[in-house]
Amino acid sequence: MEVVRAHSYPPQHLTTAAFGLVCEAQGHVLLTHVNLPGRGWDVPGGHIDPGEDARQAAAREISEETGLLVPAQALTLLGWQRFTLHERPQAGYPYPFPMSYTLMFTARIGLADPPVHPPRDSECGPAGWFTPEQVRHRCATCTWLPFLALLREVRSPPGVSPNREA
Repeated sequence: MEVVRAHSYPPQHLTTAAFGLVCEAQGHVLLTHVNLPGRGWDVPGGHIDPGEDARQAAAREISEETGLLVPAQALTLLGWQRFTLHERPQAGYPYPFPMSYTLMFTARIGLADPPVHPPRDSECGPAGWFTPEQVRHRCATCTWLPFLALLREVRSPPGVSPNREA
């Protein structure tokens, strides 16, 4: 696996998922608890639907997993991860082989500790805002963790005021 700080996208036909590293006004990072085997605390994100733009996918996933509405245009590409499989996967493996990419977007929210409430039908449980230190502790095994250090390099536009789902 390779983590790359980038301003441009990898090949679209090999890109399978988009994630959002969202920070609020005090520098806390948005995490959600994914209620799937082997997951736990994570940044919101997931698969790009057929015909969907990666930035739109990240915005949709943030909303679906946390209840926070971040406009797609407020998300900035932070970089991507390249995954290379060294052994042929089992039949039915749904991703490109041997290589695929996931994208990491970032956004800065102009409010301190905006409320987050995953919808009832979400695959996620609680969501919340955590300090970078808490993120490193809760997400120590997450492959995207190197992106957390890259946040200091990003000069995002002024904070976005998110909408919240009712």
